[in-house]
Amino acid sequence: MPRRALTVPFLLVLVAAAPPLPGFNAAVGPATDPAAAAAGPAAGPAAGVLPAAPVSASDYMNLAAQAVAQRQDKPALRALGHAETRLISRSVPLFQTRALDTTTPVRLIEQARQAIRAGDFDAAAQLIARATPLVAQAEAPAPAAH
Repeated sequence: MPRRALTVPFLLVLVAAAPPLPGFNAAVGPATDPAAAAAGPAAGPAAGVLPAAPVSASDYMNLAAQAVAQRQDKPALRALGHAETRLISRSVPLFQTRALDTTTPVRLIEQARQAIRAGDFDAAAQLIARATPLVAQAEAPAPAAH
């Protein structure tokens, strides 16, 4: 028992002395800035700053398009992943949570990711261009019922 009492304070000292993780704001959690997420941990001083408003899938699609135009595969893949996550994060009926989302924008995003992995940035750019208006349409709030 005395050994355990000594271990806990020692571990707390080790954790407190550990350097902060890049892209992580210890006060609030992981950075959610899309530019920082797309650019990675070396994004600069704004990497840990949280945006004032939630970031949409359309914003991530625009970041992906920019990264593909610059032929940057990792930032493009991250941005597309964030966009896809925003699209598939939805409310579903009970016991239907395992159903795959196969809507057109999600399929196009996956095809764009495959094209990027294959090094075909031209095809990826075309797929992102086709998916972006569909993503915006999927994000648009439903009209209010009268």
